[in-house]
Amino acid sequence: MKKVIIIVLIAVCAIIFGYSAYQLLSYYDEDSKAESAFASLLPEEIAGPDVTTEEGGAFSFEALLPYYEKLREENSDMVGWLRIPGTRVSYPVMQTPQNPEYYLHHDFSKDYSVAGTIFASDISDVNRPSDVVTLYGHRMQTGAMFGSLGEFLKKDFFDAHHYIVFDTFTGRNEYIIYGVMVEAVNVEGEFAYYYYSDFADEEMFNGFMAGVQKFLKIERPAVRPVYGDKILLLSTCEYTHEDGRLIVIAVRI
Repeated sequence: MKKVIIIVLIAVCAIIFGYSAYQLLSYYDEDSKAESAFASLLPEEIAGPDVTTEEGGAFSFEALLPYYEKLREENSDMVGWLRIPGTRVSYPVMQTPQNPEYYLHHDFSKDYSVAGTIFASDISDVNRPSDVVTLYGHRMQTGAMFGSLGEFLKKDFFDAHHYIVFDTFTGRNEYIIYGVMVEAVNVEGEFAYYYYSDFADEEMFNGFMAGVQKFLKIERPAVRPVYGDKILLLSTCEYTHEDGRLIVIAVRI
């Protein structure tokens, strides 16, 4: 009888292991397909995250705009393209004010996707831009989407990576990364950064910055935002807290 129980337990463990392995492989396969689909949106030679570092070169905003316009014809929800030089981040940015989280689980072609697509908050004006523009994306275990943002908590990585480029249809916005904050949402005392768009006055800005300072983990004090600056927030999941969020804060140059 004892032998039978052991055999049954081994069989159950094998089934569980096999199912888990299948789920993991499926996850990576879906993510790989999603990455390939995004990479195909732009010609191979200009699809990487570092191409916009060549000021006035072949990949200036003016050179890329025709490609962006072609993509917008395919999907009118596209509002720009985001790159973080030195990382895997090089993706279109979507916005759907009537259904703000649509691209949480849809790709550029509007098909279901575990990885989703980077998308802008419904209260953010990416073109003007508003005082605070917030972009959301999944923190994929494969490093896709905002999967690499956690690396900014490491001092060596943070010190080596300074810039974010966000092209919209009205021009190029270049940002320098100020810091990274980590917090839990839906809890008492949280900083509701996602409610900010435009500052009515300096007092409101100071309240925003007080929230940033409360949850800041790493920073570049020399580029701390001041009233009148344009701020970009990249928001993704954080796994040391329940309902955790990791937010990279950048200031437009």
